[in-house]
This record gives sequence, structure tokens and C-alpha cells, in this order.
Amino acid sequence: MPLKRQLVEVRSSVEAKAYDARGVTRWAIDTSFVTDDGRPVRLQRRGFQTRGDAIRWAETEITLLKIGAKELPTRRAARRKEAADAGLTTRQVLERMMTWWFDSGRKRPSTLSIDRHALGKHVLPVLGDVSWTSLTQAHMDELVRGAANMQNPRHLIVLRSALRDCGRLGLPTPQVRIDFTMKPRNQREDYYTPDELDCLCDHASPEMALVFRLLWYTGLRIGEFQGLEWGDISFRKGAETLTVRRTVYRVPNLGFSVQAPKNGKHRTIPLNQAAIAALQGLRELHDSLVDDVPQSNAALCARLVYPAKDGGYVCKEKFFNALGRSCVRARLRHISPHVLRHSFASNLVQAGVDLHTLSVLLGHSSVAMTQCYAHLAKEGLRAATNVLDQLTRQGQEPPAGTATATSG
Repeated sequence: MPLKRQLVEVRSSVEAKAYDARGVTRWAIDTSFVTDDGRPVRLQRRGFQTRGDAIRWAETEITLLKIGAKELPTRRAARRKEAADAGLTTRQVLERMMTWWFDSGRKRPSTLSIDRHALGKHVLPVLGDVSWTSLTQAHMDELVRGAANMQNPRHLIVLRSALRDCGRLGLPTPQVRIDFTMKPRNQREDYYTPDELDCLCDHASPEMALVFRLLWYTGLRIGEFQGLEWGDISFRKGAETLTVRRTVYRVPNLGFSVQAPKNGKHRTIPLNQAAIAALQGLRELHDSLVDDVPQSNAALCARLVYPAKDGGYVCKEKFFNALGRSCVRARLRHISPHVLRHSFASNLVQAGVDLHTLSVLLGHSSVAMTQCYAHLAKEGLRAATNVLDQLTRQGQEPPAGTATATSG
């Protein structure tokens, strides 16, 4: 659009104000407008000798700013903030981002704890003291090359999120990109068979044997077991269930954090006889009756299925250590408690349970997360396709006109 046309458009919105400067009348401009891209601007200037000079200057300035031919003016406070932000190190910016993620509810304390560990191991030793605005594409490319063999480059994911969200905090955004390709999820190959579970429990303490069996037969995450309460369990005959309502994380320097399950939803798991027996055994070890369910306002030590000696939540390291010792004594390959959850899923798939049902039992947010067990359902897939043989004559007798083999 021609400059003259622009001047005509803004003329009606500009007005000059007179003021006294040591006995001499001078004119000032103080007006606000919005640029073509929607940014509000306030334009101020004093000292014009005539009203016409003031208005002509304002019309020209507004037109140039609107069409982008001139940079927008910034106040001194904004310039000071920009200068201060430009001096922030990568470490300071990432800490601000994690505080904002927590305050806004975007990330849990447990997630931020893992993020801090990943950044502290791979990013901060190299870029922690580098100015945030001085980050270059070479820095990012070096981090990506260093993570080439990682299955889950958590530090790159966190750093990419920080680059995406820093503008929401009013921080400058470095003009860099983090481009990497996530490797396909590994198929779940490692799991314990029922015979291996029996061998493991035979070489564990009676208490830990009950815990291992419960994890194997329910697929609970270790944090879900830590937060499991007797009020979450129904022993009603023929309708025995376990409802997962919470999970427990230990956050460094903050203690235990109790939150909703991983996908934010409760799930109910029907209990088989082996799981019921394990729960009853745990109650007997705590000198409690199975029918006596503590009230919701009872002490934590009375509500928990497996409390610590001090009456609070037990540390997950206790289960890791006990499982490791039992594996050694049983001469089995070493596993973590999470492998017992994989064992629950893997044995169900091999028994013919479909992936949708398994996804509900595991508490996955989508069936896509359960696809890592699909390779174990080979026999179930073959049985599914063989159903067509029973529905058609083609699978029962050879096609017409086909020669049949005869014995010599």
C-alpha cells in the first residue's frame, strides 16, 4: 500500500497536545495503536514547535511501524529486561522452565526429577554455563550426535520442550533446532515364566515371595504397590478386585509424592486366586484380619498393604535389593520388579488374551503402548486366521478341478 494512502488512514486517529515549556507553547504526541500483526504500541514524543509538525511526525512514524519498515520502540524497562534475559545461562533458564512446568501442572515432581537427572548428566556439564542466547546449532548437533545410540534420549526431549516453551516466560528463544529420530520401542522379550516365578519365590523370604507373586499376578507398577491400601481391595466372594488409585514416587530432597496413576485414571483389576492368596498372606503377616478394612481416616500404617517399619511408605530400593538377592540364590537371570509386570502381560498374551484387554489391565493410555507385546501372540494370531477355514468350504476340501495325490 502506498505511503500516502497509509498517511490518510492514520491521520484521523492522531492528535497533538499543547503544554507550557518555560513560557513557550510546545506540542507533544501520546497515542496508541495496533500493528498489522496485532502488537499494541504506544508512541510518545515531546518538543514540537507546532501542532502540524507533531501530527506529521506521528503519522509518518505510525505508518512506518505498521508496515514493518521501522523497528518497534521499546521502553527502558523492557530493554533492561532483555539485557538481563540475554545474560541468563542455560542452567538458569532450564531451572526456570522446570519451575514453570511444576507450577502450571504440566509436569509431576517425579517427572521433573527424572528430567533434572537427564539434564545434569548430558547437558549441564557441557552447556550449563553457556549463555542461553548464545546457544548455536553446532551445540545442538553435538548433543544429538552424542545421543545417537540412546534408546530414549530424555535430555534432548526436555531441551526441545524448553526451546518450545521459553517464549511463554518472556525469555528469548535461541534460533536452533533439535532434530533426532526416536528408535522403535523394543519388543518385550524378558519375562519370567510360571516355573521361574515358583523358583524365585522358593529362594525368597516368605514376605517377599508374597510381594513377588502379587506383582506377577496383577501387573502392578512398583509405585502403585507402594501406595496400595486395603480400602482399594474388595474381597467380596466371586467379585474380588483391586483398584489402582494412586502411585508413590520418591522425589530427592522432598520425600514421597503421592499422585494419580501414570495415565491419570483409576483402573480395576479382577483378582485371581493366586493374587487373593498373596494379599491374604500379607495381611496375616501384619496381624490383621482379611475382613477388617481400615477406615479412610485411619493411620497410614494401618491403611497400607505394605508399610515401612516407620509406618510410612516403603522405599522401592527394598524390593530391588530383595529381588536381586533372590535371583542370585535361585540362579536365575537378574531382573527388576518392573519385569514382573512385563511377565504378567507376556504370559497373558501367550495365553490368548487380546491386546485391548491387556491394555486396560495394564493401565496404558492407548493400545499402541501395548503393541510391544504383540509378537508374543503368534499362536493366537494363527488361531484367528484358522477360523476362516471353519467358515468356508475352501479350507475343508480342495478346490474343484484340483488333482489329488494318489498312493503309488
